[in-house]
Amino acid sequence: MFALVTGVLVALIQREGIAMGSGGQVFALALGAFVLALVAGLVTMELMRRPMRELAHQTRNVVRDTSRRVSILERDPGNELHELTEWVNFLAEDADRSHTALARERVLLSSVAEGLTQGVIAVDGEHRIELLNDAARKMLGVTSTPVGEPLIEFVRVPAVFDLVDGNEAATVEVQLPNGPRTLIRVANRWGGDGRVLLLEDVTTVRRLETVRRDFVANVSHELRTPVAVIRANAETLLAGAKDDPVMGPKLIDGLHRNAERLARILADLLDLSRLDAGQYRMDLSPVAVKAITLQSLTAVETQATAREVTIEVEIADALMVKADPKALDQIFVNLIDNAVKYTRAKGHVWVAARVEGDNVRIEVRDDGPGIADKHRERVFERFYRADPSRSREAGGTGLGLSIVKHLAESMGGAVGVEPNTPNGSIFWLKLPRSTTA
Repeated sequence: MFALVTGVLVALIQREGIAMGSGGQVFALALGAFVLALVAGLVTMELMRRPMRELAHQTRNVVRDTSRRVSILERDPGNELHELTEWVNFLAEDADRSHTALARERVLLSSVAEGLTQGVIAVDGEHRIELLNDAARKMLGVTSTPVGEPLIEFVRVPAVFDLVDGNEAATVEVQLPNGPRTLIRVANRWGGDGRVLLLEDVTTVRRLETVRRDFVANVSHELRTPVAVIRANAETLLAGAKDDPVMGPKLIDGLHRNAERLARILADLLDLSRLDAGQYRMDLSPVAVKAITLQSLTAVETQATAREVTIEVEIADALMVKADPKALDQIFVNLIDNAVKYTRAKGHVWVAARVEGDNVRIEVRDDGPGIADKHRERVFERFYRADPSRSREAGGTGLGLSIVKHLAESMGGAVGVEPNTPNGSIFWLKLPRSTTA
């Protein structure tokens, strides 16, 4: 192209020079100088366009991937392209550092959120999920990570959206569909128009509050009854009944029985208090299950004979558990005594044990009326009674099964209750198995 332009201009100069004589020669020289300058400019522009195109191409690559850099196209430090390349690389390094820091902060935020026991949900101004941690997924019953999806697809509780749409931080307690009782706190996000929801499972807290209220009411009732009998009998005796040969002994016997009942309740409460405070010292050692069971039967033998209840023991002689002998004896006495009390007259009680992995499962079964489903989960609560009138007639304090649960857990075990087919209940105890005598 340059050669073509030069040839055309040279021919033009020659023609004008011939036509115009000496004046034309001057014009020809001026025109020649202009042509040379124009050609030099075009050549310079072409030389500049090539590195500029390369710089533009490499800059686009840097924009797509900030970890890449633009190569130094001109080695002359004073060259403008060299300086421009350095500035592009400087901006790329700064953007790369910013991206790295942002990614690190996102990983840190995600780690903190996943480590929380509280559920965390962040939504944008259109109620679309931006963050959902593992605790929130469990509460909502979500198995995926639905980032970008509407919150209403997973939380269909109008009270929650009333909070999200509000402008102030607020709290609401709701029952999630097919989920736990949840306390939800809503707060504004910094630097955004979305909201952050903190979810706390309060199912256990509310249940414990119910248990506490029931305990206070029940212990008041349990103590009030014997105290009232003692007071009434004492007042009657003081009023002159002590001299009555018929009423006197009856009133004194009532005083004695209710005083003993108070003593049993207080002793059981003291045991529970020591267990709660961790002051009940356990001496764990290998214990023969059958030997402890036979020892415990002596404490309930009289009552079993009076009600004509047959007790059968189906335990291997060599079966051993790691337990405290006194605590295990107390557990067996409570469980077998309850089975004898609440089974039918002339009924049967079976005590059996078998190995389950590293544990031994011990069962006390009876063929009595059993326990209704609604009561089964609460029978180990303090003073909880499935049949209050019958329990008091049997002489129980309502604390025995609570003590059993605490003792079992203190020895690294567990207790529970199941229905016995076709009638009755199965109270089971699991303790670590011991292979040494």
